[in-house]
Amino acid sequence: MFQQFNGVTIEHISSCVPSRRIKNSSFNSLLNDKELKMFEKTVGILERRWVENNVTASDLGYSAAIDILNKNDTYLNSIKCVIFLSQTSDFKIPFTSNILQHKLGLEKDILCLDINAGCAGFIQGLSTAFSIASTLQKGQKVLLVIAETLSKILSSVDRSTTMLFGDGASAIVINKTDEISDQSFFNFYSDGEKYKAIIIPDGGYRNIVTEESFKLISDDKNETKNSLQLSMDGPSVFDFTLREIYPSIIELFKYYKQDLMKVDKFLFHQSNKFIIKQLASKLGVGDDRVPINIQDYGNTSGVSIPLLISSFYESFSITNKVVCSGYGSGLNWGNCIIDISKTIIYPIKEI
Repeated sequence: MFQQFNGVTIEHISSCVPSRRIKNSSFNSLLNDKELKMFEKTVGILERRWVENNVTASDLGYSAAIDILNKNDTYLNSIKCVIFLSQTSDFKIPFTSNILQHKLGLEKDILCLDINAGCAGFIQGLSTAFSIASTLQKGQKVLLVIAETLSKILSSVDRSTTMLFGDGASAIVINKTDEISDQSFFNFYSDGEKYKAIIIPDGGYRNIVTEESFKLISDDKNETKNSLQLSMDGPSVFDFTLREIYPSIIELFKYYKQDLMKVDKFLFHQSNKFIIKQLASKLGVGDDRVPINIQDYGNTSGVSIPLLISSFYESFSITNKVVCSGYGSGLNWGNCIIDISKTIIYPIKEI
């Protein structure tokens, strides 16, 4: 699927992470020194941020969003849609976007919706926000909040997941401008046959919660978790990423006749340093055009790309065209070419 938008831009980006740092030394019981060094070299994670038990994804999202609203009080009236994108929402019922609408003090004449999406979530959420914004009147805005507390769904003795993921949130304000020069391009893909590659087996309504759901079980790789915790087939996801992402980016450039050399930055989902380096190499892109922050925050799922932008907010002030590429659970992947030359980017906030 391909999409083009005209006259819609990202006006603000604000990101928030927990102040609690979890360093790799916390996992000495899972990996020996040699294994830990290899993990740091290939995956690239040195630490990640995890919330305290009483903090939810919407708390992180609220903190990121209120940072924008406090500096732009007219937004309380001009935001006409709130999208909350997360795999770790506050409740099964009700959805979280309407809770945020009230908590943020937004007007009641507003569309609120939630999206359950993973590591491709920024691209999917941005496309949804752009689509809605394109139907609004000039000056009306969409607030996209992406937030995850993945630490709450991890098994502490599962080496395939517990060291990889971090918590965080980003708030993005999308504005209708009606300026034809504001162009953006998207493409999307899905391979639902492999949905089990990243999954929490129980807790939905296919497999409801039972006593068995809480029992720890070990898989064929001796990774231990219960059926309410995240399970990931790492090798399958690794192979999928290296096989599918590069050609999908090339297809986007060919379809819209865009020039790869005119892109200032390539922003990959922060899944694995080795994968990011491989994708950059295939595209012929140097390190100076491929920022990485996985060493500080780990894999924050759909939050990772806007969090990456916030990490380098000073250098992004002179950045125009960027490519964003997200890939993960579903399996889903997507890419976009956007212009952020008009975007105001705030430094990362800690709570």
